[in-house]
Amino acid sequence: MQRCPRAFVLRYGIAACATGHPTGQLLKDSFAIQTPWILMQMSIRETIRDYVEDYQMGLKWSNKLVRIKFNQAFQYRIKDRNSIIAQLQEWEEPEMVFRKVKPEKHLEEIGVERCIKLIQNQSFIRFLNTAIIKSLSFTKSKIIDGIKVYNSPDFLAEKDQERYLIRINLFGYNSIEQINQDAAVFSLGMKDQTIVQYTWKNGGWFVHKTNVSQKEKNSIRRLIHLDSKQMDNILKLVRPKNNMEQVPFADSPRACMHCSVRFLCPAKHGLEEAKSEQMSLMC
Repeated sequence: MQRCPRAFVLRYGIAACATGHPTGQLLKDSFAIQTPWILMQMSIRETIRDYVEDYQMGLKWSNKLVRIKFNQAFQYRIKDRNSIIAQLQEWEEPEMVFRKVKPEKHLEEIGVERCIKLIQNQSFIRFLNTAIIKSLSFTKSKIIDGIKVYNSPDFLAEKDQERYLIRINLFGYNSIEQINQDAAVFSLGMKDQTIVQYTWKNGGWFVHKTNVSQKEKNSIRRLIHLDSKQMDNILKLVRPKNNMEQVPFADSPRACMHCSVRFLCPAKHGLEEAKSEQMSLMC
């Protein structure tokens, strides 16, 4: 939402509430289309989850099987992406924005490498060998101070009467402050868990273990409350008639480069021109 309030409104306002309308369904389908790079990241997470599940049952994969499993997951996601694009053929502009693709070999190699390096990480191996691990659902929410929050660690590990929440961070981090903030989000609704984050950076996995204090939990609760208030305020700008005239555009042209719905946005002809036109309409 910080990068582009308009894209946020289209995704979580209009697309979520107007799927019965052709444009609303188009929005929903468009936001489901991810880049091959994102699909590669999603396939890594899926492969690791399957690996952990089999490992818990005593089934250990070879590196060759890791490669096969990852490639299957990645190819399926690419195929699913292309099928969504095929359904948009009646819309001329989306067809110009989205292109069908094939699984790229270099992305397959990157994905396999990251999977293998994680399951060979000594800290990860210790959890596999000494803990009871179960996967956690991404779609399950928690009610925190009346706000529905989706905080999604990948696994819950239990060993020696201790509990750990494990998160695989595929995008890396810029600072330790960001790692600590995410740990505080993952800890909400939990008691006395250690947050373990495996973060990919500079060609390897780094592990960060965090015990979140009550002060940090209270701080992240306040931040969530403020974020929720901002979300409500921006959605109110379009109700009740889905009027987008007052909704701000992106903060930078970079935010428009990979936007799934730029074909429906006035900024497709130029961000600064769209902002100027909006200002003139509001005067």
